[in-house]
Amino acid sequence: MNHHRVTREGQETAALYALGALSQLEASSFDIHLGQGCPACDAELKEFGQVVGALGSVAAPVAPPTYVRDLLIARIEREPLEAASEAATVIPFPEQTGGTEPRSAPPRSPGYVWLPWAIAAAFLIAFVYAFTLQQTERRSSQEARNYREAATVAREENAELKNQLSKESAKSTELTEINSVLSAPEWRIIPLGGQEPAPGAAAKIYWDVQGKRWVVSADLPPPPEGKVYQLWFVTPDAKISGGLINLRDDGHGLTVVPVPPSINKVAAAAISIEPEGGSAQPTLVYLIGNA
Repeated sequence: MNHHRVTREGQETAALYALGALSQLEASSFDIHLGQGCPACDAELKEFGQVVGALGSVAAPVAPPTYVRDLLIARIEREPLEAASEAATVIPFPEQTGGTEPRSAPPRSPGYVWLPWAIAAAFLIAFVYAFTLQQTERRSSQEARNYREAATVAREENAELKNQLSKESAKSTELTEINSVLSAPEWRIIPLGGQEPAPGAAAKIYWDVQGKRWVVSADLPPPPEGKVYQLWFVTPDAKISGGLINLRDDGHGLTVVPVPPSINKVAAAAISIEPEGGSAQPTLVYLIGNA
């Protein structure tokens, strides 16, 4: 049946025909319809043919995957069987006895069957590429976060390990100094007790009498801002500075000082809190112990 005006069905059929997306049976039926001289369908086919031609000229050629060729061959082998089984039910268009001379359908390009597959393959490749890129970026971002977190943990663990090694090294040095005193022919230990400003403070002085040196091991609270701890030799006549005591972060301090040759008798030992740089005489005693 010829159309005097275009219909939606005619538009869809012409578009699929131009794209090469009709089956062999549908394409043959549309060829016969065109041959009977339908101006509406012929005009639609020409318009869609121009659009398909333009698409083919602007789109970059994309080689279809290997599996597409296998699917196409399988489909071509199957279609003759389907067309043969369906041909018996097709009612042919009646022959026209007059009017317009039947026209032949425009030749179909040998590559028309590949076009829908090529378009589908192009969309599939674009989708797979975009999905892969997104997954790669997400994985890279997660790996970067994991690396930063691992690096932070490693730095913290490294700092903690260094701190522990420093403490162990300091303990080893202190034990070596104390053992050297206790191995001397004559030695004494002077315990120092905390006074009112710091009752919890404590210290011990290991005195190598013949070697004339003190090994001072002290546990003290952090000094106030701008203050330091200072050691004193207390004699019956004077208080002589033994130098400053430096503390670690945990409040422990180790000092090895020589006993001045001018001191004949030590009555006591003391640790005081002084302004930064030390004082000539003690101002506020934190610990004291009799010798």
